[in-house]
Amino acid sequence: MLRPVHVLCALGVAFAALSIRDAKEASAQVQSAPGWLGIAMEKSKGPPGVVVTHVIKSSPAMKAGLLEGDRVVKIDGGAISLPSEISARVAAKGAGKVLAVQALRAGKTIDVSVTLAPRPSAEQIFRLELVGEKLPTLPALKLASGPGPTNYPGLTGHVVLVDLFATWCGPCLQLGPYYHAFHNKYASQGLAVLAVSSEDAAILSGWSAKNGVPYTVASDPTDSLGGRLAAPAIPASVLVDKHGVVRDVAIGFEIGQVKRTEQLIQVLLKEP
Repeated sequence: MLRPVHVLCALGVAFAALSIRDAKEASAQVQSAPGWLGIAMEKSKGPPGVVVTHVIKSSPAMKAGLLEGDRVVKIDGGAISLPSEISARVAAKGAGKVLAVQALRAGKTIDVSVTLAPRPSAEQIFRLELVGEKLPTLPALKLASGPGPTNYPGLTGHVVLVDLFATWCGPCLQLGPYYHAFHNKYASQGLAVLAVSSEDAAILSGWSAKNGVPYTVASDPTDSLGGRLAAPAIPASVLVDKHGVVRDVAIGFEIGQVKRTEQLIQVLLKEP
């Protein structure tokens, strides 16, 4: 019969073996996941190749040194002419594997090795793109109701909560009363809530009046703000500090996130 100390040691070995096995399984799962490069791209309109139109912040492509405007001509030594070819090869290669990319930049050939990552969720990409960066330039928004303003530099010096929403969106309507409460509680301290929808300003104005919405509601006639913010869905919330830097983002309605947003608003209002 094992003494207690031996039992503990035996259990310790078992736990260690389980931990190592779990780690190996987790590693295998990552390696078997489709790869992710982290670029937006389009077919070259001139010479053969695929032009990088955007590099996602902190993506494998950015870490490897790929830049917007690079024209990818080869992947793992094979010629490339369509974006779909890059997507297929990246996915097939798998996360954790190294992809050899040859591109042309300002007339010169560059070769980079990219260690592919598992593809993040749409919300994770949204966060990667915005948090810690200056808020992208807002399109021309049309004030539908509320105090305004609807653009920078008018909003500079405020903590700004941008809410991408629609009057027909259920989760958006669930979120609205909380932002109503935030406005009532913190507007006098410097919070500006800016709700933006692609719907017509007249529709938004009537909806705001019917629901007693006190904060700023604006129409985005070009329906371009969501694209500028890389928002994958609505409701999408973007919290911006007094200097125009994005400090947090969220997708959908989740009460825990609402509470975290309020806590961060309180912190940002105290910042110089």
